[in-house]
Parts: sequence; C-alpha cells; structure tokens
Amino acid sequence: MANIEYEPADIAIYIQDRGMVLKEKSLVAFDTVNSKIIAFGTEAEYIAKGNMENILMISPLRQGMIADYTVAVSLFTHLLYKALGKKPLRKPAIAICVPDNITEVEKKTISDLFIQIGARELMFIDFPIEQYMSEMPEKFPKEYKRFKVIVEITKDNPEAYIAEEFETILKYARKQNISIERVAELFQAEKSKIV
Repeated sequence: MANIEYEPADIAIYIQDRGMVLKEKSLVAFDTVNSKIIAFGTEAEYIAKGNMENILMISPLRQGMIADYTVAVSLFTHLLYKALGKKPLRKPAIAICVPDNITEVEKKTISDLFIQIGARELMFIDFPIEQYMSEMPEKFPKEYKRFKVIVEITKDNPEAYIAEEFETILKYARKQNISIERVAELFQAEKSKIV
C-alpha cells in the first residue's frame, strides 16, 4: 500500500433499527496531478494497492482524532451519503462514539465538522456501540433513541496507534539529539511504574 501519513482509523456508521450499514477506513486518495480527491474509504484503499506515482494517500484522522479538517469534512460527507443512501436523512441527529481520551478541544472540532456537514443535533457517547446495536438494541439507552445515525471512530488494531505514537517520539528524539537508548530507558522506567 502507498505511504500514509497517519494510521487510518476505522469509521463505522450505524442506523437504528438497521444496525451497522458501513465500515471503512479513514482513507482518501488524492490525485497530485489534478489536485483533487478521487476516492474515499474502501475505494481509496483499493487504489492504494496500485502504488500509482501521482496518487497520494491521506488519512485526515490521527489516532482517531481530526488532523486535517477540510479533508475530514469531505470524507465524512461522502461516507454519510453512502451509508444513508440516495435520499439521506434531512439534518439527522447524530451520536458520535470516539476514543475515551478525547479532549474538549477535539470534541469541539468534531462537533463543528458534523454541524458543517448538516447534523441537526449531536451527542457524544462513550460505550461500545456494536454491543447495543447488534446484540441488545432494546437496551439502547432511552436518551439516545432520537439519534438515528451513530458514527463510531475506532481502531480495530490499537497497537498501530501505539506504533505511530512511538515513531513520533523517535522522530522528536532524533531532532533533539536524544539517543534511542535513552528513549528506551525512559519507556522501561514508565513500564516498571505500571507493572
């Protein structure tokens, strides 16, 4: 696959009474010759396998959070239309499930994005959606019933996020002339505190 700046997140979209209707990677294929986006999600993933020279692969999310706002708007707009069909819900109420370490600033960014796309109302939720939507939808909390569309941003392989963060730390260490051995020592010290 072509190089991607950030490890792509998994985006799942659920519709109440229907369950999960879409699950795709947060990938966008950008044509550098014509300076335009040519594919999203699964289609972009397929194009990436071709390793075409003029195609740049972008993930507008970093560790599940928005890193490129403009591209993220295009991505989520496309995925919502794809999930909801030719006649999407008019200004839907959307519940959003994101990683639990999200900051208030990141919440505001996500809120702004979905309002820009056309959401009427937003709510953040912090429990695993699939458990409710597929196994026991009747136990879905009452306060969420009006949110017909649920968008979940996750990572099936969380180790990839750890590897990405570690690579960022290593790059910073190299710029600051900190030895890799010193970075390893610091990690071992932190690990011993946890264990």
